[in-house]
Amino acid sequence: MPADVSWINQMLRELRNNPDAFTQLYGEMKKPMYAVAYRITGNREDAEDSVADAFLGILRKEELGTVRNGRAYLFQTVRNEALKRLRGRENLIVCEDPELLLAEESVLAGGGDGGSDIEIAMGRLSTEDRQIVSLRAEAELGYAEIARITGLSTATVFRRYRAAIRSMRAFFARGSE
Repeated sequence: MPADVSWINQMLRELRNNPDAFTQLYGEMKKPMYAVAYRITGNREDAEDSVADAFLGILRKEELGTVRNGRAYLFQTVRNEALKRLRGRENLIVCEDPELLLAEESVLAGGGDGGSDIEIAMGRLSTEDRQIVSLRAEAELGYAEIARITGLSTATVFRRYRAAIRSMRAFFARGSE
């Protein structure tokens, strides 16, 4: 179970005065934040850079003591950084086959001869739906928190999450064609 909101809020309040607060917060949250960034960017380097940029941005913020939900704040920050990175890529190679892209990424990352079924299924979703699924399943945020982060209504987040899960289930039911 990821760190709870009250602990994260406490660490955010202590960032300026307690050098260990940053180390503890980063150590606890870098993996779940990386997972969200990776789902958005689709590659390891951009995801790692997104997490680093998110934490640098957090260190620069002055009003961290007023953050009500530190957990949602962290995931919103990394999501924004990942989206900036995704939009800022130069010389994008457009490929219509998400399986090919995921298999290539897996091979480049040393992950064997192809992407995992879950990665392939996630790759078939739109960028926004991948964000919603990742924020719900990996970051364990509620629909209302995801709605605030994405700017969508809670009903839309719920509907898109369910549709994305149905799509992924259908992919698995077909035997990962």
